[in-house]
Amino acid sequence: MSTTSKDIKIPFPTEGVIRSAQLNDTICPENSVQLAVNMHFDRVGAVVTRLGVETYATALSGSVKAFGALNLLGGAQVLYAQVGATIYAWSGLAWVSVRGSLTGSGKARFSQFLNRIWMVNGSSGDVPKTSNGTAFDTTDVPATFPKGDFIQAGFGGRVWIGDASKDILYYTEIVDSSDGITYDTPLVFDITKNFLSKFSPQDGESMTGLFRVPKALLVFKQNHIYRVYGVDSNNLGNVDDYPAYNVGTFSQESIVQAKDGVYFHHSSGFYKFAYDTQPTEISRRVIDFVKAIPRSAYENVVGVYDGYDAVKWSVGSLTVEGVTYANCQMRYSISTQVWTIYDYAGTNITALIKFDNGTTIEQVCGTSTGLVGKLDSGYTDFGADIYYELIDRWRSFTDMFCHSKNESGIALLTENAGGALFQYQTEKAFPNVWTDIDTVSEEYASIFPNASTDDFNLIRTRLRGYSKGEPIIYHGIELLSIQDKGLNKN
Repeated sequence: MSTTSKDIKIPFPTEGVIRSAQLNDTICPENSVQLAVNMHFDRVGAVVTRLGVETYATALSGSVKAFGALNLLGGAQVLYAQVGATIYAWSGLAWVSVRGSLTGSGKARFSQFLNRIWMVNGSSGDVPKTSNGTAFDTTDVPATFPKGDFIQAGFGGRVWIGDASKDILYYTEIVDSSDGITYDTPLVFDITKNFLSKFSPQDGESMTGLFRVPKALLVFKQNHIYRVYGVDSNNLGNVDDYPAYNVGTFSQESIVQAKDGVYFHHSSGFYKFAYDTQPTEISRRVIDFVKAIPRSAYENVVGVYDGYDAVKWSVGSLTVEGVTYANCQMRYSISTQVWTIYDYAGTNITALIKFDNGTTIEQVCGTSTGLVGKLDSGYTDFGADIYYELIDRWRSFTDMFCHSKNESGIALLTENAGGALFQYQTEKAFPNVWTDIDTVSEEYASIFPNASTDDFNLIRTRLRGYSKGEPIIYHGIELLSIQDKGLNKN
């Protein structure tokens, strides 16, 4: 005997994206969705399309490999970019070459100490140099200071350089400065004693990053993290005798400082490190996306903190359930612990930095074609429409999943979604094959009174379209009626 239920509300998606690869739909929270592409959950209870990417600076002549930033005390703010073998500085009007003819293929890495920015570009690259916003030179650089892959200037009052090929961390003596701007005396470095080399567990791992946190300098390897607490008066390093943590990173640029700790990518997922605790995995909800990141992309994962509540990682191209995300960015909201997926399609992001120019603070991105943009700005990606997609959970609507049902009449509640396509899929459909319900109207409530689905045990809906104007806001779905046919054959 069939029964009919009327006026059924689908719960508001306050839990964001939880993939079936993590929690089966039979037990997954009903106030979550299977997938959101280019949509976020910052407005709790609703889903909103992201903003776009607008031009921040004129285009460079090739793929942007790295960014750096210098904040001069009482002066200007300088943005640096590496393209090929050249380092450029943004004047506010044009890019100016400040270091050229770099050796090797190493990625430039930057670190500010007082009113100079230090730079290395690989242990097979060039000697460290510094800049005050103009051309790089050897000002304040000790004569025998070695080349390196990573640099951290300022921890313990010293400049630190990591050489990945030798697994050695070099450091200067403590720097003196009476005005907080300039160095009072030349930096002192003795290559016969100013180094630490206790980081190898003989497992073939190499140094992959340096990052300063309260009370320690973190030395990252692919699968471990060591802590350096400083150096005493006898040049004895206060260092962990064994790895402090059994996860690490393959990419220095994936390490992101946010308001409540440090975040980074590892082959097993994304992690949060809150200084006085063990790193905690935060990405189980999107574990199939994590697993889909190609090994070849690990060293190129780049991250940025939006300055408010979100950490983002651009991870390159990946394929999940037969769908390819050409330029995938995975976004984590700190306060709600919610994930979502962005795809910048034709915009291949290769470098990210949060940059304060004294007027605005922007998430600056560099691309493989030399474009330099700012995230979360405007309504298009450098003029291209933004594709969006929202896939709901598989739902039964009855306690007994084996019952056969069908829906009659559906209402979709949205803003600015006119022209979007509303679809459904039953458990019997082929992967990525959807049945159209109708096109969404410009009204807040798009009511489809004559919409009737095929019989199903499980069903889910999809909203998809392209946006180039005011963000689309999804408020929810209401079902006018569901007929439960019991154990009738589907």
